[in-house]
Amino acid sequence: MDISFSTMFFHDSDLEEIFHAGNECGADTLEFWLETPDFWLNDLPLKKLQKAIEYYHPTCPLSVHAPVLDLNPCSINPDVRKVSVMWIERSIRLAEEIGASVCTIHPGRRTAKRSPTITDYKRLGNMLDVIEPLAESVQVKVAIENMEPAVNALLTLPEEMMTLLEGRPWLWFTFDVAHAMRHGVAISGAFLQIKERIANIHISGSAAERMHGLISQDRVTTTFLKDIQKSGYNNQLTLELNDLVLSKPLDYQEKVRVMKEEINWVRMNLQ
Repeated sequence: MDISFSTMFFHDSDLEEIFHAGNECGADTLEFWLETPDFWLNDLPLKKLQKAIEYYHPTCPLSVHAPVLDLNPCSINPDVRKVSVMWIERSIRLAEEIGASVCTIHPGRRTAKRSPTITDYKRLGNMLDVIEPLAESVQVKVAIENMEPAVNALLTLPEEMMTLLEGRPWLWFTFDVAHAMRHGVAISGAFLQIKERIANIHISGSAAERMHGLISQDRVTTTFLKDIQKSGYNNQLTLELNDLVLSKPLDYQEKVRVMKEEINWVRMNLQ
């Protein structure tokens, strides 16, 4: 497996520092979030990103994560839906331009804090219909992510994901382990059975009070690494850590150290 980490862990760093961290941490590649502030808030400087990638020289292609903050392709507001889909398409094009292997997208959610209805799933289907021609025209794999259980969430169970994928052979799956672990180990294992369609796995600690925390501090998630290995999955494994749930704020060098330790921990537990 190729080991990656989400650039959002280095939320306050510039692109050069983020990609330098990739070298320092020993990651094979990175998952680049468009909403990484140094990129997102500076008019998406593609040449600067390409230069940083060239400097880093990853051993395998990057992956990309489409924007999700403030966006919702299943919104009841048609303008919000339109802008959300636009950014998904823009992310796919950027992923193709930088030679990424995967572009992860979110399914959206019901706007109201109520259980999703058939209308919400139809909106999800419409979003996928819109992006399908683009997704089929590029080399990058477009992969939809399972969500954590919430009253208005879509795609939280393996049955939902399998049904969606069966009807769309062009679509791939980004398996977020921390989200699935909210349902328990059995559900997480059921998601893993879709391994033929998994293009990326997001891994992080899933303790209730520390969502997307350190893997080394989560015994259940650490044990699940063996299940991933036994499944035969051999694509990217992305450490999606949230610096805000750690026990204290970290500066850049401390983040580099923590990420290096987590990558080493994952590799050790995959042996």
